[in-house]
Amino acid sequence: MRKATIWAGFGIILGAAAALGHGDTAPQSVDTTGLPELPQDMASENPWREADPAVLFKAVEVGAKGFNSNCARCHGLGAISGGLAPDLRYLEANAFGDEWYLDRILHGYEQNGAVKMPPFEGILNQQAIWAIRTYVETRADETAIAEQKEKLTELRDKLAAVAYDPATATALALELSAAGEGFETLSGAPRAVTPFDEAAWQLSSNPPHIKAAIETLSAAVRN
Repeated sequence: MRKATIWAGFGIILGAAAALGHGDTAPQSVDTTGLPELPQDMASENPWREADPAVLFKAVEVGAKGFNSNCARCHGLGAISGGLAPDLRYLEANAFGDEWYLDRILHGYEQNGAVKMPPFEGILNQQAIWAIRTYVETRADETAIAEQKEKLTELRDKLAAVAYDPATATALALELSAAGEGFETLSGAPRAVTPFDEAAWQLSSNPPHIKAAIETLSAAVRN
């Protein structure tokens, strides 16, 4: 019953999304460098959902770029919809949700002969398609993140104070990871990827991306 209600609601919202349209924005390809290769045949379920952290975080990073360049105009920055297009964070992270997602992203959506969402088949490779799905389904509730503004600010300032010292800055990755525990996804995906997690992963890169981690935390504080 819950699934039927969700998809019925998505159908209604898609009709309302006609007011937005997709305009003349051309679909953009996505650089998937760093993600493992996938078989030629399209997977029926998200292959990154249960991936090791290194692959999962890379998929989120690639997916965020793909979403922002192709999807955010209608579906909202950070995948937070303004109400006219579906809020894809609620698209269930299971085979049923993956089937719905694949149909939309591959074939697009038309209403009364007008293209409201263009098809991305032949433009996005399989890695990009599932990276975008991974980014969206791992979003945590923005309200829960907002409640951690004080902690985000504290760790951002702590990191900024040692930005000149890579070894000390990198050591903060453990504290950031601990702060990211306990958040739930809206999709039911097994793991939420929060700004804490993203900053920790950026610090764990080789070399550590300290400035990027500071900006990740700063953006979360601003939002």
